[in-house]
Amino acid sequence: MRSLIREGERWEISSFPEEDLVRDIATSLSCSSTFAVLLAKRGGRNWRRLIDPGFADFHSPFDLLGMDKGVERLLQAIDTKERIFIHGDFDVDGLTGAALLYQGLLPLLGQGALKVEVGDRAHGHGLSQDFVHQVIAEGFSLVITVDCGIANNEEITRLSEAGIDTIVTDHHLPPPTLSPHARAIIDPMQGGDTYPNRYLAGVGVAYKFICAVYERLGRPAPHSFLDLVALGTIADLVPLTDVSEGVLTVENRALVREGFSLLARGGGSSLGLRILMKRLSVKPKQLTSSDIGYLIAPKLNAANRAGDPKVAFLLLTTTLEQRAEYLIETLLDYNRDREIAQIDMIAQAEEQIVKRGIDPQEDRILVLAGKYWNEGILGLAASTLADRYRVPTIIISQGDAVSRASCRSVDGFDIAKCLNAHAHLFLQYGGHKMAAGFSIANDTLPELQPHLLSYAAQADTSTSLSTCNAQTDRRVSPARSIDAQIMAQEIDMRFITNIRSLSPYGPGNPDPLFMLTQCTFNSLSLVGARRQHLKGKVVQNGLALPFIAFRMGEHISTFDRARGASLVFRARFDDWKGAPQAEVADLIEDHTDAND
Repeated sequence: MRSLIREGERWEISSFPEEDLVRDIATSLSCSSTFAVLLAKRGGRNWRRLIDPGFADFHSPFDLLGMDKGVERLLQAIDTKERIFIHGDFDVDGLTGAALLYQGLLPLLGQGALKVEVGDRAHGHGLSQDFVHQVIAEGFSLVITVDCGIANNEEITRLSEAGIDTIVTDHHLPPPTLSPHARAIIDPMQGGDTYPNRYLAGVGVAYKFICAVYERLGRPAPHSFLDLVALGTIADLVPLTDVSEGVLTVENRALVREGFSLLARGGGSSLGLRILMKRLSVKPKQLTSSDIGYLIAPKLNAANRAGDPKVAFLLLTTTLEQRAEYLIETLLDYNRDREIAQIDMIAQAEEQIVKRGIDPQEDRILVLAGKYWNEGILGLAASTLADRYRVPTIIISQGDAVSRASCRSVDGFDIAKCLNAHAHLFLQYGGHKMAAGFSIANDTLPELQPHLLSYAAQADTSTSLSTCNAQTDRRVSPARSIDAQIMAQEIDMRFITNIRSLSPYGPGNPDPLFMLTQCTFNSLSLVGARRQHLKGKVVQNGLALPFIAFRMGEHISTFDRARGASLVFRARFDDWKGAPQAEVADLIEDHTDAND
């Protein structure tokens, strides 16, 4: 099914689940068949776990390999009043994890016993030699990493030789050999770990660590930190639900839901986060994953992209309202600088694609490099281009001797596995299946692209990468998936309520997409400050449903002329009018006439 407004865009309805299962779900819940189809597709026989995940879906922190050793060493440090140095990564996941660990340990330690470093892009991800020297010079006896450390064997060895223990809490893919000198390694991705949720974010692992410590001390579970867990989990793009070997895991979604609920009640550990939400006009009771992904996280990340990441950490941990407001203004200044740099880098990347005659769909992966490109913007540029071309994208900043890269992927392509397959080329690398990064010697750089192109060419392209149109013999975008076909009369308040129950959305649990067929459109008008949005009514079999089509104002004539077209949309509730509405994703040809 081809788009009528986006050249090369194609859609398909995902495969229908077992009819008996759909019927059983519809009967059990007295819900529409469309909602039952959605539950069956996403949960299979475990569909009930999708309905209302919460505290009951939290796994014991002691199920994580290495947790007992880590807790034992930390409790020893608390008993003997040792000085502890926390090192967190500088992105939102690392920042929230470091803030959580800092606030969780502060009541357990004496004054001056705790210090935090959140790194910076100049030193790269993970522990640096400068950090090692600082820990030794300042007399700390225990280091705890957050969202990093799994690949820092050399630095951990140096610390151990100086009599300093390291507890690693991380969630990235480990290297072939783990540090034998770490006192404890807590990472659900490490070999031999049977923890049910392999995709905890870095802040999720830090939360589990604090929960385990509090449990051993007989303290109540620190649920007040779930605001930070929700923020870091959404920002780091880890799967919210996952099915491995037929077992459905919903812990990440449960963590986020409970964090959202906490914020909706005006709670949470971070005053700075609540004030930032207010400054950005984000309503806590209507908080969504998109609010975090597109509004909140970019402001915090701006600190490491165009300024000092410590500003973001200080905002997340401050207890003073006036200081929070000052730090927010600093972040907003950083963000304006970041926006300018991002626009410039993407323009340079697009120019390079044209000049070099690159066809991302044909290559099935996009690899671009620029001299001294701003390392803080690489990930944003990679994400933008991955969304635009629907292929995994790697953006490299070439330095004088060493180059650094950020990678962003698409559904169906595990970028971490791709890097792992080429580990021999990198100085350092790490990440997870949707986002990763590496550093590489410039002498090795010419070898990289041929290897990546070869790897992508052999990858399974059935769901995410480019396909070939046999009639035109040209590459087209991969088909995007529609969850279910629906009739207009099904879209009522109960249906909207049911759909909302599946939020929050994100990787592993995408915002459902539906299709209305045989549509016409009326009451069309342009809205927005620049009249860039289109609103109106979609009509099917005489029933009209209001719709909003963001950034589709230029296609008003296409909608006006459409007869019998199909509408791809997300089901929404219009708070202003108090009624259901469709948020348009695309307008496509009548699927009954489409054979591909």
